[in-house]
Amino acid sequence: MNSNKQPYWLQIAAVLAMGWPALAVADGDIAKGEEKSQVCIACHGEKGISVQDNYPHLHGQRQTYLLRQMRTFRDGGDRRDPIMTPMLENMSDQDLQNLAAYYSSFSAVLGTGSESTQADAALMSSPEVTKRPEAAEEKAGQGAAPTEEPAQAAVEPAAPAAAAAIPAAVAAGNSTDGKTKSAACAACHGVDGRGTTPLFPNLNGQKPEYLAVQLKAFRDGKRTDPTMAPMAMALTDQDIADLSAYYGALK
Repeated sequence: MNSNKQPYWLQIAAVLAMGWPALAVADGDIAKGEEKSQVCIACHGEKGISVQDNYPHLHGQRQTYLLRQMRTFRDGGDRRDPIMTPMLENMSDQDLQNLAAYYSSFSAVLGTGSESTQADAALMSSPEVTKRPEAAEEKAGQGAAPTEEPAQAAVEPAAPAAAAAIPAAVAAGNSTDGKTKSAACAACHGVDGRGTTPLFPNLNGQKPEYLAVQLKAFRDGKRTDPTMAPMAMALTDQDIADLSAYYGALK
């Protein structure tokens, strides 16, 4: 029975990937990505290992997934954010590709600091995100290219800005119950919390507080996704706390 489920979900992933028009971007440069990542350290930590509960680890995350999310933050969609969007609006497609290559070059086991020997062998196309009309109008009215000062200013207040979003219920999560409930997530995120395709993120060792915030966003319609939204719709606060505790404890 299990042998039939995996191909089915992988077929869904392939269909979703084909449904998103791709942006042609050159291969990422890890060294340049490391240099560019200096502006990310305040929130995501050295080498993408976050020391703040409300910001996710980027260390060892899937390259295609990272690139997709950064484009969504920058260009529009359901991840427009008062901190991330201004940070990324000043970056080119190549900058994003370099950052994704850098963070994905580490082992998927968060916090080890070792480089990965298996990058995404076949980098899957990342969807092009249609910009919101108001975002395009704002850029048109700016005239000259923006300086780096606005982006740098956004880094300093980062921690207080997002801290209020952490659900207190995550502290009551039961990782044992979360393991049982995670069976519904395994087709995409693996039995060990590692994404089964480059489109799906690794969840193992991720910040439980961050996971809880994202699951609630999917459930409550603040984030829209053809796969995650239906999956999260029926989750209770306790389910979210349990799943977040389980994946956060995985290494």
